[in-house]
Amino acid sequence: MLTRRCVLRLAAGCAVLPAWAARAAEEAPTGRFGIAALKEGYLKRIAAIRAAGKLPIFDIESSYDPGKIDLEDFVREMDRTGVAVMAFSPDMPGRLVKKGETWSHHVFELIRLYPDRFYPTGNGGVHPAWTKNQERFLDDNERYILAHGYPLMGEFEFRHYMSPRQAERNETHRDVDIPIDGAAGERLFAFAETTGIPFQIHYEIEDRLLPPLEAMLARHPKAKVIWCHLAQIRYKERSTLYTPDYLRGLFARFPNLYIDTAFGGPYGIYKPSGQRHARVWTDGGDIRPEWSALIAEQPYRFLAALDIGGDRMDRLDDWVRNLRYFLDRLPEPARRIVAYRAAWKLLFNEEIGV
Repeated sequence: MLTRRCVLRLAAGCAVLPAWAARAAEEAPTGRFGIAALKEGYLKRIAAIRAAGKLPIFDIESSYDPGKIDLEDFVREMDRTGVAVMAFSPDMPGRLVKKGETWSHHVFELIRLYPDRFYPTGNGGVHPAWTKNQERFLDDNERYILAHGYPLMGEFEFRHYMSPRQAERNETHRDVDIPIDGAAGERLFAFAETTGIPFQIHYEIEDRLLPPLEAMLARHPKAKVIWCHLAQIRYKERSTLYTPDYLRGLFARFPNLYIDTAFGGPYGIYKPSGQRHARVWTDGGDIRPEWSALIAEQPYRFLAALDIGGDRMDRLDDWVRNLRYFLDRLPEPARRIVAYRAAWKLLFNEEIGV
């Protein structure tokens, strides 16, 4: 059942608890997410933000440390900035992995407290739960995704450089290199293909890494893959092949490939390389015409993403501002499609009505 605290939050300004929220709550104790009921809540929230004159955002890729988030404050920021729904993936912190735990069920708490704001998303494949023991993590991923009816898997880090903040702190544990065409990648792609459940990958854009990814996409044509971070290239000299035309070719060959749009602003510098690592931008801070043309041509392949993480939970406003800066420079109707309609179509297999 919903707690009294949750009921008061959901029913604020209402005489009774909304029917969709009550149905979602009734299904939660069975151990499975009530996606049909949750869907109704997401739709109402998106419509309300649209009616208020703001472009809703459906964030396909963010993560959090369940032990280090002030949910009430975070949700207030979501409301203020027009973030309608987040696919919010728990990352198991190292202190718990050391105790033998590799999976957090905190998503149930998100859904109980704020069922119209969060989309049930599996745990992120990140250090140390994923990097220390891929087989154990995949055991947990498969078991809990199926047992609880998760409709989306988290972000799996195959090739990942240190983030800009981690580079500043010299946190080298995030420099991850797991072959995407190895045993762990094969198992993940096969599971996704069998179940139809999308998953996300962090996979740096470098010439040597592209053939293995293409081979996996070809081997598992029904696996729905969300490749995170459009045109985020941290070492330009290592990437000569990735262009809008290259990505256009991938789209033609692999209908189940999607790209999320979490990347740095026009002038962000990746300190280890000394380069601007968001290659979408012109020197003047606009979207390069060739990228804008591709997105306008195939907008449903691009998904709005914030990439909020455990070390920046208090930066939602900044990250939303960066995403809106990008969205505002897209032509219509691509702007609305990327902001929330593409995620809706991917996750619910239908066009949204607002």
